[in-house]
Amino acid sequence: MSNQTVHPVGESESRELGPVLGPVAVDTFAGRVHVEWDAQAAVTPLGQLPFFTEFLQVSGRFDPCKR
Repeated sequence: MSNQTVHPVGESESRELGPVLGPVAVDTFAGRVHVEWDAQAAVTPLGQLPFFTEFLQVSGRFDPCKR
């Protein structure tokens, strides 16, 4: 049991997530869209849809099939 493997120490700094100031660029099928958060709004018209659209575009889910 003297040959124990010890997991290396990870990142020591803990960084808190904070609000993003200014617009966030999101790549969609129609091009780049800039999304801004309204901290005063109870709901937003698009919600998380721009980020899901970016996921679909970046992942190539709807790319034409190449046979």
